[in-house]
Amino acid sequence: MLIHCTKCRNKIEKHQCYEYQGRTFCEDCYMEILSPPQACDPMAVHSAKTFLKGKDKLSTLTPLQTKIVDYIRGKGEATIEEIVENLNLTEEVLRREFAVLRHMEILKASKKEDKIFYLLF
Repeated sequence: MLIHCTKCRNKIEKHQCYEYQGRTFCEDCYMEILSPPQACDPMAVHSAKTFLKGKDKLSTLTPLQTKIVDYIRGKGEATIEEIVENLNLTEEVLRREFAVLRHMEILKASKKEDKIFYLLF
């Protein structure tokens, strides 16, 4: 029997779903709810550095992460709103991907005149 994940709306088998606070989630969404990615996580940075040691960081990126990095590289810096609009993403997806890219020390954020800009590390 197939059901929909409450968060991402993907179809999942009943035996592969997780219940949390009366709602049903796929494994990915369930893990993200219990342990959301955060940009400022020293252990995640250490883990990423250890995993990537001796590797080309950019070659390990997903297609979406590459698209985000290429967009920022082309502009020099970009706000969350610009990236969301131009790459057709949700803020939630962008923030999750940024956390990973920050841990890998590829992107960072900088505040200028009350706006947050993403730029290359």
